[in-house]
Amino acid sequence: MSFKGIIPPIATPLNEREEVDESSLRSLVRYLLQAGVHGIFVLGSTGEFAHLTDREKQRAIDIVVSEVNGKVPVLVGVAEAGTKRSIFWTKEAERFGVNGVIAAPPFYYPLTESEVENHYSALASECNLPILLYHIPSTTKVHFSVDLIERLSELPNIIGIKDSTGNLSFVFTLLDRMRGRNFVVFQGNDYLVAPSLLYGAQGAINSLANLVPSWFVAIYNAVQKSDVLSAMGWQQKINKLSAQLETMPFLPAIKEALHIKGLTAPFMTTPFAVLTEEQRGKLPIILENEGVM
Repeated sequence: MSFKGIIPPIATPLNEREEVDESSLRSLVRYLLQAGVHGIFVLGSTGEFAHLTDREKQRAIDIVVSEVNGKVPVLVGVAEAGTKRSIFWTKEAERFGVNGVIAAPPFYYPLTESEVENHYSALASECNLPILLYHIPSTTKVHFSVDLIERLSELPNIIGIKDSTGNLSFVFTLLDRMRGRNFVVFQGNDYLVAPSLLYGAQGAINSLANLVPSWFVAIYNAVQKSDVLSAMGWQQKINKLSAQLETMPFLPAIKEALHIKGLTAPFMTTPFAVLTEEQRGKLPIILENEGVM
């Protein structure tokens, strides 16, 4: 399977005990597939992976793989504090039948660039699945250089990157360096999808695509037709909605919005809190005004 297009980092519906709500997760998968997405990314930041127990992570992977049933690629997030744990979860993902992983560098301890390179080299040599690098320095505190990405791309099963830096010039530099190679670049910032795709990125992996997947698919389709005005028009709609949701805690706002649309319960993993009563009162108005409902 090729990796391209819009691949939402699916939210993880939960019950009040912080267990995966299987029925809601299956409903959310169907909602995304009906909108025409090109893949599903399980256990990303939007999926609250860092707070889930190992058992609930396994259940989330298993349920999504089952519901997707081969229609599109399923990718799994791997983000651990050490290399051995990353290898374990990559092999777990393979055991459940996913198509690839999106692997963050180890977090918590400061790492040199050579240590980051050694980590990915070990992961690539120990595991069979295709690996996309996950560049999200806001949480891992690890910044990739373009030179490092280029070196890692020479490993046979490291086939791409999700860049969540929000730095468009970095993404453009990376695209220029990797152009013509068998290496895919996904934009992870909701505000930068259209310009990145227009410049040559192969796809996007964005939190807000849980809520309005058809808007992101519309950007991708417009770019395939070289319709710049349409792509930027949809980007403008996404930017306005993102800005409104960022006036409150973003992940709880996504969960609450999905709840309003009848797709999930609003429960969060602790220590996240659900929205306040005032925020819950504002959210339906925002969704209505921005054309979500």
